[in-house]
Parts: sequence; C-alpha cells; structure tokens
Amino acid sequence: MTRAVFFLPLAGLIAFVGYLGFQRGQLPSETEIINRYAAAYLQSAPEGARLTDCAATTHPDAAVRMVINCVHPSGVATTYFVGARGEALPQPQGPSA
Repeated sequence: MTRAVFFLPLAGLIAFVGYLGFQRGQLPSETEIINRYAAAYLQSAPEGARLTDCAATTHPDAAVRMVINCVHPSGVATTYFVGARGEALPQPQGPSA
C-alpha cells in the first residue's frame, strides 16, 4: 500500500472541516437576523403578537449593526440591539452630559 491511501482520508477530513469553518464564518444576512429576533419576540410577547410587528433600522454607532423594534398592538414595545455578527447587544449608553 502506498502512503497516499493513508493520507487521503485525512486530506478529505481537513477539506471538510475547512468547508464547515468557512460556512460558520459567513455573516448572517439582515433578513436572517430580523427573522431570528422576530421569532424571539413572538415567544415572549403577549397574545396577539405577529411577525409583522417588528421592523429594523440602522444605528449611528458603528458597533451596532441594526436596531429591531417590535411593537405589540397593545402598545408594548420591545427593542433588540444587534451586533455585526447577529449577536444581541445591551442597550447602548447615550452621550454623557
């Protein structure tokens, strides 16, 4: 048997792991992020909440990718601040006086 027979499975495994790493490194789209946070809103909102209660806007802070506002028909508002990779961020602090 040649050495190639022993190293081909290893090379295949390395290529597969590289592909998975590439896929995990991709940034989620804005639509994917909005849908994820709208689904979280539906789980925590009172009866009568809909996916269409949520809308996204930009934020002037470069560290915040978008702000997702979900307003229930009863008037209760839920706001999510989202980072560059789709992660939840705490509410940014305003300028100090």
